[in-house]
Amino acid sequence: MNRKYKEIDTIIRGLNRATDAHFKWLVKVLRFVASRDVELPEITCGEAHNHCEFGGWLNEQLAAEGVDRNYLLDIHKKHIAVHQACRQLITDLECASQRQRHFDRFETALLAFTDSLARYKVHLLQLRTSYDALTGLPLRRILDESFDSMTAQYSENGLYLMLLDVDHFKKINDTYGHLVGDTVLRSLAINLEDNIRRDESVYRYGGEEFIILLQAGSDRAATVAAERLRQAIAAAETVSGEPCIRITFSAGLTRVHRDEPLREVLERADMALYKGKKSGRNCTILINRRLDCLNVSV
Repeated sequence: MNRKYKEIDTIIRGLNRATDAHFKWLVKVLRFVASRDVELPEITCGEAHNHCEFGGWLNEQLAAEGVDRNYLLDIHKKHIAVHQACRQLITDLECASQRQRHFDRFETALLAFTDSLARYKVHLLQLRTSYDALTGLPLRRILDESFDSMTAQYSENGLYLMLLDVDHFKKINDTYGHLVGDTVLRSLAINLEDNIRRDESVYRYGGEEFIILLQAGSDRAATVAAERLRQAIAAAETVSGEPCIRITFSAGLTRVHRDEPLREVLERADMALYKGKKSGRNCTILINRRLDCLNVSV
């Protein structure tokens, strides 16, 4: 579930604008009831839910086929119910015996709609906190939640975890200051995302450490992919302008086995990363389940 930090903010802003528009629609309903001097399709027609501003926003989101589809379909159902109840209420206002029943139905539909919206907003805000504000990358929490399903889906074909750490990052902070250090991390995140393949994903693990999940059918294919990334970062200008900084990283690489918990995979990758730090940095160390290590960068 790699949802970009900025994409979530965009959805939240759009949802807030559309929700505000729907409350303005309620005022329009009252005015219509008071005057009834014009036909308003967002109130009177059978497809009224498609004519209001909120309906337009919702249809765009549904057409995008995003990962939040279940939330959006629930909102869509409740949104239709609100418009149907409103249309029925307006039709039957003259009938005193039915008036209270239709008011109650409209109120129930409206409360169900707002409850569905609230649950979606909570979901989006929780998802937003799962992304790193500095780099925009997903945090360890997202990896924790998706790891079991990913291993079940990909481990038979070959899934590898790469734990990398920026070499001499403390020296960068001490020399140039923490603001430049933050810029280095942001730039590194962009370069990693630009260089990973479509079926690979990158996470911020903490500090100057990052995790990349690679799909590869063999140790050889995995080390080729890992080395491609390491060499691409070493060759890149990590920060544009002044100062011009180039960085390297050390990495521990290990295969993920079916039903293996994330904790065990990370412990093994961390052992390989530590070995890489001790053996000169700027390298990738492959480690297997027996804890045999191989420097694939030499």
